[in-house]
Amino acid sequence: MASVMLAMAPSSDIMAASVKMSSSPLSIWRLVAVNAVVAGLEIAACVAFTFIPPLLLKSGFSETEMTIVLGIAPFIALFTVPELGKWSDRCTSRLGRRRPFILLMSAILVFSLILLFVGQTLSLESKSMKLVLLAVGVVLLDYSSQAAINPCEALVSDIVAETTGSSMVHDQPGFTVYSGMLSVGACFGYLLTALDWDNLGISVGNREQTAFLLVLFLYLVCCCITMIYAVETPFLQGALDITKSGLTETESDPGYESDEILFSGKKMENMELLNRGKERPVLRAVDVSLPLPNLPDLSTPLSSLHLRDCRISRIPATLLKIIKHFVYLPLTYYQTIRAAPPVLFNLFIADLFSWIAIMAHGMFYTDFVATAVYGGQPDAPSGSVYDILFDEGVRMGSWGLLLHSVTAGIYAVFIQEHVTNAFGLRISYQIGLIVFSVSMGATVMLSSSLSWLNLAAAGSGLGYAVVTTIPNTLVTMYQENHSLYYGPNVRGGVGEAIAILDSGYYLSQICLSLVMGRLVEMTGLPHYYIYIHYSTRYAYPL
Repeated sequence: MASVMLAMAPSSDIMAASVKMSSSPLSIWRLVAVNAVVAGLEIAACVAFTFIPPLLLKSGFSETEMTIVLGIAPFIALFTVPELGKWSDRCTSRLGRRRPFILLMSAILVFSLILLFVGQTLSLESKSMKLVLLAVGVVLLDYSSQAAINPCEALVSDIVAETTGSSMVHDQPGFTVYSGMLSVGACFGYLLTALDWDNLGISVGNREQTAFLLVLFLYLVCCCITMIYAVETPFLQGALDITKSGLTETESDPGYESDEILFSGKKMENMELLNRGKERPVLRAVDVSLPLPNLPDLSTPLSSLHLRDCRISRIPATLLKIIKHFVYLPLTYYQTIRAAPPVLFNLFIADLFSWIAIMAHGMFYTDFVATAVYGGQPDAPSGSVYDILFDEGVRMGSWGLLLHSVTAGIYAVFIQEHVTNAFGLRISYQIGLIVFSVSMGATVMLSSSLSWLNLAAAGSGLGYAVVTTIPNTLVTMYQENHSLYYGPNVRGGVGEAIAILDSGYYLSQICLSLVMGRLVEMTGLPHYYIYIHYSTRYAYPL
């Protein structure tokens, strides 16, 4: 067995091989601040899912065209986010590994909100330009709000793992707060869509334009809070060279400078580490001899893409490489999924079918209420009875989704922990999805009563709470016990692992966009939206 001695300067204390430095406590308020941008993203996503389908239909898109537009962004995200996740695991920006990507997606999101606002100001004579601006704005908003989730989830995982240690990850409130902030953001988002801004005297253009401006303001506030409080430990570019020549990677996240450091085959003098922007004590390694892990081949063009640093000067070259290799991304994605460890692959499949049910509810619930419950028509003349009924149905559907989000937040923050402690993660996951399925059945059978409809919408929040909490908790636990769950020769960062899981979220929207619009257009029955909610939950139980 190798003997390892670490001298910590300026202290003269000598420590053993596995060194764990004390970290500041992981406070709830810090987690709230770190996840503030998640709430902002959910505000944008909820307003988008509520207003965009009716907006596209009223602008002249058919049901099929509308679902195709909604499917473009998740299709792009499906193939690009896993690569961006790998790149973020090796990002050497001074801002850290995750925040540069959050900022990039935030800039795209802000631009998309501006396009959606401007697109609705165009007159009927510019209908073609209006349709183009709305379609582009929808795709950019949808893509940025979804792609930004990956670095946000990885950021939470990094902070939880860094401040608590591997043995306590499953007991920490990291992803409970994350899910709670998603629900808080959803509540604000659906409240923005449910309120009648004209009666409140707050109106800039039509109701949708007012909501998009408010989303823009709220998102910028949330993003600034996260950028200020989510101070990361920068990844040192030299760590990769050291890894190749003798420094082993940490088990929780390969290539990341964490508190636990092992040296192999050489002496390291005065290696400085940064944590939360502050200087740490300097570590020296003496007389080390440890075996090296099997390192991946980093010489191919695609795999080397994510090893580039992400300074501003590198962005043009990196974008060119992404375009150059875009044709290979479907094959790369398939290989990534198939090469995933069995435990992660099974979790991905379960998460995929769960998200198909959840996203069908989130994307089409307001359309269902407006057409099947209120009898409105999206293509009715402006100001007609059917047009007014459609708008009223969308607003009432927003109240139902608001109740859905309130229930999800309450369950995730106050109840789910007790259920998990009593029954375990697997049973807790299944309980949430079973309640969701029962709620969807009640939505179809009791749609004539608004009280029962809202009660069913509230109950569906349990499914959303478990889907946004438990899979990410499991991934963090897998990463912290890498060799136990993945095997000794499987390596990968938490960003890559979460990207694999997130691809189920993107695939669910692609599947819905390929099937649902055409099915509803052929049959004229929006009830199929709810049937999909109900049936897919049982397709692949966790």
